[in-house]
Amino acid sequence: MKSTVTLKSFKNGINIKLDPEVPFETIYKELIEKFSSSAKFFGKAKLVISFQGRELSEEEEEFLIDCIHDNSDITVLCVIGEDEKQEVKYIKAVNSFAQNSNDHGGQFYKGSVKAGETLETDSSLIILGDVNPGATVAASGNIIILGSLYGNIQAGCFGDDKSFIAALDLKCERIMIGEHKKELTQKNGLFLKNKAVPKIVYVENGDIAIKAITTDTLNSLSF
Repeated sequence: MKSTVTLKSFKNGINIKLDPEVPFETIYKELIEKFSSSAKFFGKAKLVISFQGRELSEEEEEFLIDCIHDNSDITVLCVIGEDEKQEVKYIKAVNSFAQNSNDHGGQFYKGSVKAGETLETDSSLIILGDVNPGATVAASGNIIILGSLYGNIQAGCFGDDKSFIAALDLKCERIMIGEHKKELTQKNGLFLKNKAVPKIVYVENGDIAIKAITTDTLNSLSF
């Protein structure tokens, strides 16, 4: 019998190819079998997931992610789209976070930070969700957002200007690293309304720099 779900690993993640013809229930059942049988192999890995071959509704995608969580010890960091090469560059920043975890410690926050909420930590932080308008996030180390950043944010809040901020979609109006602050507005071209591009923010030559995440950008930085 032809498999309706095929797993193919890439660096930092798994590409899950789904049969577009069979009922969703068939996909769901086979995904349970795939991940339950390979749970020991993956262990407690933190991975990026890519679904390909079949268009999924938001509800179906959530069902499949829950299926992975329920049948393995994998933590799904985020789901990337067909433009895998573009978005996987972003995940290299997660590796930088892990390498720095010995210096700052490291925490994961699952869910979005809502308006009026404040999230503070004396370590580095990965947020598995959005930072909504009116929310505030501050960390003594790096901050990585696997979602959209709209609210107020400060990395290196104890004066560490070697910290960085990375987000899949950078839409905030003000950003701070250490004692350095920058206003992001339409006028200076940094507050973008077009297609989301993963960006990294860091201090360069005494000023905050904001760049699209590319292999060259990440390789040139020393976090």
